[in-house]
Amino acid sequence: MKNKLWKLLALLAVFGLLAAGCGDDDDDASSSASSDSASASESASDSSDSASASEAAEEEECEVARGVSDTEILFGSSQPMTGNLAALGEAAVLAMEVTRDRINDGGGIHGRNIRFIVQDDAYNPELTTSNAQYFIDQEKVFAIWASIGSAPLKAAIGIHDEGNTPTLFPWAQDLSFYDVDAHPLFFSVNPSAYAQTKGFGNYLVENYPDEELAVGLMTINSVDGEQTVDGFKDSDGADLLVDEQTWERDSTTYGPQILSFIDSGVTDVYVGTGDTQFAQFLLESDQLGLEARFWGSTGTISQNTIDLAGELSEGALGVNVISSATADKPGINAYKEAMLAAGAEDAQLGTASLLAYTGGLVLEEMLERTGPCLTVENFVAAGESIKDFDTGGIMRPLNFSADNHLGNNDVIILEVVNGEWVELVIGQE
Repeated sequence: MKNKLWKLLALLAVFGLLAAGCGDDDDDASSSASSDSASASESASDSSDSASASEAAEEEECEVARGVSDTEILFGSSQPMTGNLAALGEAAVLAMEVTRDRINDGGGIHGRNIRFIVQDDAYNPELTTSNAQYFIDQEKVFAIWASIGSAPLKAAIGIHDEGNTPTLFPWAQDLSFYDVDAHPLFFSVNPSAYAQTKGFGNYLVENYPDEELAVGLMTINSVDGEQTVDGFKDSDGADLLVDEQTWERDSTTYGPQILSFIDSGVTDVYVGTGDTQFAQFLLESDQLGLEARFWGSTGTISQNTIDLAGELSEGALGVNVISSATADKPGINAYKEAMLAAGAEDAQLGTASLLAYTGGLVLEEMLERTGPCLTVENFVAAGESIKDFDTGGIMRPLNFSADNHLGNNDVIILEVVNGEWVELVIGQE
């Protein structure tokens, strides 16, 4: 290194002597050229440094979320794949598969495919909680998607929030979920059980003003059931309530509840169950002699109810948050075509799959709007920017904001007419 330095100094001395023998004009020109060369070199260096700094800043700014790679986004879903609500879980998972395949077959979103993992919780809050830990700690998922049940989710959502894990489009209706301050990562298109029975009570008073009504409520023994009752008690029909009954998630008969309704002289019974259970309730009511109008909750509105109960389902009514799966609407038709192509049976065309499918439409829009830099913060902001989102008539246009992560506030009244669920009223409050 020292030898090279001495040689460089010697060369500079020679060049200095040669320069001294040249005229002033040449000296000025040489000085100017040297100055211009130095300036150009410095400018190029500054530009290169600036570009490198900009690229580094971009890379540093976009540290994608857990569960996201250059080619994939990973989700988890806790579902009742066993037990007496298994049919609902199976239908929801099939709709999720339809969403995944539609996105992936179309090239993914910003170069990333969708993948999800399902864990059975049998509608058991303890299992849902352990599933949440598994998804976040072991599988490292980006979000929990389309799970079923308020009681299970209520036990697990705190784990989701603590793990900075979005809770997306579940079929779960506890009022506390919609508190954006408490659960800023929760997004839904499913109004609360409270809102549904409040709409039901208002509908009764408005549409049967000349009848002496007596209402019985049969709800699941959970937070969903409690809020179902509270919603009716806050409706215009509160004074009509004469009997309250509950059922357990492992119930195999509803005889005792039906006998109580007979003794109470009810004219209308609201049954908060799934479709299989509602069909059984109709069959047992016929056997035991309960004569009343039967109203099913969201989970009862499917072809499965009609298939299982047969003629006894005719005239049954439903309180839903979503259009009938048999309606002739562009969004419903696209849903049916995709589900049937994926191997769905008619019984799986109902609320469970339709809610999961609709949530998938919004999820796709959120991911598109987020862009390549998929962080939880960017994803939430993208969701809150969605306005007047068209589902093709599955629901009325959906709207989200920083203060509202529930895009849909409708209650829809339906009735079984000639073996098909038909919409009577959309937007009941």
